[in-house]
Amino acid sequence: MKKEDRVDIKKLIELEEELQQLKRENGMVQPTKWWVAIGDKLAEKSAVRRAVNRKKYIKLALSCGWFCGSHRFYAGQKIMGTLYLLFFWTGIPFAMTVIDLMGILPLQEDEQGMVLI
Repeated sequence: MKKEDRVDIKKLIELEEELQQLKRENGMVQPTKWWVAIGDKLAEKSAVRRAVNRKKYIKLALSCGWFCGSHRFYAGQKIMGTLYLLFFWTGIPFAMTVIDLMGILPLQEDEQGMVLI
């Protein structure tokens, strides 16, 4: 790849910020839709990582996590736990619990048996 073909990421970010500033100054910014605002808040909350006991998390997921999302409530993810409860009659919580287990099983625990979720 030639040097002139490369994109300077810093310059691209500066230009994007300048474009957003010009849009704000000229009143061209569209109001945020309510569902986008909700999604943004959910994404912010899910980005926070918590330390949980790995063995307890796995036991909760295997025993009743597929049914009521108890492992998600234990990890402090109340919104996801509520979604597990709302969709318990479908196969969605079971599939999500399998995915949760695939995510936590390879993690190494520290001296107290804790992992970051």
